Amino acid sequence: MDNKRDWIKAIFAGLVWFCAFAPLQCEPAAWLAPALVLWASAAKPKRAFCLGYIVGVAHFFSSLSWVLYIPVAGSNIVGWVALAGYCSIYPALWSAFCWWIFPGDVRQAGGSVLNMGFKKRLGWGAACAVAWVAQECLRGWVITGFPWNYLGGSQLDFTSLAMLAQYTGVLGVSLVVAWGSIGALLMFYCWREQDRFIPALLKDLVGPVALFVVVLVLGHVALLKPLAKERDTFSIALVQPSIEQKVLWNVTDVESQTERFKRMMDLSDSAVAQKPKLLVWPEASLPPLGRLNATNVVKRFNKLEEAIEEHNVWRVWGSDTWTNNVPFNSALLIPPEDKFLVELPRMSWPSYAKRHLVMFGEYVPFSEQLPFLKKLAPVGNFGRGSGPVIFDLGMAKTSLLICFEDVVPKLARRAATPEVDFLLNMTNDGWFGDSHQQWQHARSAAWRAIETQRPLIRCCNNGITGWVDEYGQFHGVGELVHSEGVRMIEVPLREGPHSPTFYQRTGDWVSWGSVFVCGVLALLRMKYSAGNEKNDSELADDPAK
Repeated sequence: MDNKRDWIKAIFAGLVWFCAFAPLQCEPAAWLAPALVLWASAAKPKRAFCLGYIVGVAHFFSSLSWVLYIPVAGSNIVGWVALAGYCSIYPALWSAFCWWIFPGDVRQAGGSVLNMGFKKRLGWGAACAVAWVAQECLRGWVITGFPWNYLGGSQLDFTSLAMLAQYTGVLGVSLVVAWGSIGALLMFYCWREQDRFIPALLKDLVGPVALFVVVLVLGHVALLKPLAKERDTFSIALVQPSIEQKVLWNVTDVESQTERFKRMMDLSDSAVAQKPKLLVWPEASLPPLGRLNATNVVKRFNKLEEAIEEHNVWRVWGSDTWTNNVPFNSALLIPPEDKFLVELPRMSWPSYAKRHLVMFGEYVPFSEQLPFLKKLAPVGNFGRGSGPVIFDLGMAKTSLLICFEDVVPKLARRAATPEVDFLLNMTNDGWFGDSHQQWQHARSAAWRAIETQRPLIRCCNNGITGWVDEYGQFHGVGELVHSEGVRMIEVPLREGPHSPTFYQRTGDWVSWGSVFVCGVLALLRMKYSAGNEKNDSELADDPAK
């Protein structure tokens, strides 16, 4: 019966954690999640790991269910199980670590918490919060990383708290939420054991509340600090074609590719007629022109480029490029006066190639050593770009991020150099249909605007297209977020050069600092265990002691 009850508690904890993110987006659930995970996994380390894994399964299998929308029968299920199963390891490790360093009898967790001193409770709670940040940091780094749905990322609409990210990155917010949650758990344990509430129990919240107050003050100061003076605005037309992923893959079907080309050109004609300064196509949106009617292709491009040249419109288009027979997922910067079809064979435009590739989507680990593994990548094995690239648009400069790169903090941090006015992300979330993946992606990406204090523009195949300001607020997102159309936005350009934020200057100091602290705690715990074993051995050898 206890086993069954423990399983139910673990599943419940994981589902509450899931509620913190899209599609439900219940922010208070994030403040409950770490406490519930610890409550559900209270046991010796091995059992805590198993219960923590069940928590992770309940959370990740529900929150990552959008993987099932990938239109590849069988592979979508395998991908869902593999990704969710892998991510579930991290809360399992966290649970085991926290109860391993617990300074009491974990079998009687509530009584041990009540009997231990306030300083021990405070220290253990802080250590657990730091360990939460460490496990999120490692999940975002190991095997190229999966930095998705961080606990702090759920607090995007809590602006005063979210502004901490310009000092610490989003994982600094995770630290605040995790410690607040664990502090409440310690208070609950003491309350339950005493069977009555007394004001003295509130002292277990002293540490978390003190940190929360400091963070709110920092956030308030950041909100009061004026942004650089606006020198101009920059109008951008973002084309969202909403093309099904099967059509993007089925390049040999002339009929569907002809319709794809027509839709792109119709939307682009409509966009250019509104006289933007920049026309953006999403990731990998250029159709296979060689398979289409050449006369029609030339006719449509001539019509579009006449208007482009007349209105002096720059273009940033997503397209695959090739270097030494290696494909790259790229973005091209095309000046207003250039003729695309004429210049295409030379491909002499500035380009950016994606650096952070999607595992099993764009590359397979160890495929160079074991070439047969390349067959596991459904869209081919792409090369990696060499670094950030700045696109000079005349009156503005931007730096590119492609696809999931906008959820990787270090890439955006390095791309937002002092001369860059805004970050531009081009993505194809059509893999996942009209699922909650688009909002999870968009809300994870929005933190890059806060961390770098630069606007983030997003042009997506089927949502979420628009832009995010320096406070993490969305603009220009249509009501029908998955529908085809053109999103016209006006982005403010501010006087530069732009000063880097504290987070940009210092990097992931909170994240990796947490990993370091956990390493030290592990060594101290092992030393303590070794000392106890030595004492027990001496007592066994000499009963007189």
